[in-house]
Amino acid sequence: MSAIFRDRRKAGSLDLEAVETAVRSALHQAGASALTQLLPYDPPDEDHRTLPCSCGHSAHYKELRSKTVLTVVGAVALRRPYYLCLHCSQGQYPIDMELGVAGLESSPGVRRMEAVVGSEMPFVAGCEPMKLLAGLEAPAKAIERAADWRADRPAGRTANRPRQTISPAPGIQTKHPGNLGVDGWGSSPRGSRGNRRPDRKDGWSARPYARV
Repeated sequence: MSAIFRDRRKAGSLDLEAVETAVRSALHQAGASALTQLLPYDPPDEDHRTLPCSCGHSAHYKELRSKTVLTVVGAVALRRPYYLCLHCSQGQYPIDMELGVAGLESSPGVRRMEAVVGSEMPFVAGCEPMKLLAGLEAPAKAIERAADWRADRPAGRTANRPRQTISPAPGIQTKHPGNLGVDGWGSSPRGSRGNRRPDRKDGWSARPYARV
């Protein structure tokens, strides 16, 4: 930031796009640093070193393990306890379940973004809007997984978010008139599986809609 203000004094002008991008990047770094301080977990105490396993036996605390999670403020390191069942060799990360990142590389907030982007355009093409609009490097596979997760949700929405109908904006042609809906996650044409779009990889591009 000091370099930006120094350049402004020299040139007598301001590149607003460069400044706002730099400010967002600085805020992301600060947010990621704060999350990183919150996410390292300590080993469990003696009373919490054993967990039930789905095989009917017990999983025992083994060690602390780390993984990287993409959050809305950037990538952060998550260090948490790992439990292992010696009977079936199945591992558990209870903290991952608690945080909503079990088996996933994106936080719930990022998956919401990825799901909206992935339902509106091909997954590979969706990487660019994620970078431009959110400043995040989201892989196409993560966007695909989030979009599929959204499509598989019952009724495509949460219980406390009633479905609303939407219609195309004036003058806009759609392939599926009268078959559109919006939930708490955004809008998308409804395909053969709820609101999943067929052949999204080949892509239907985003189209403007208007609420009614």
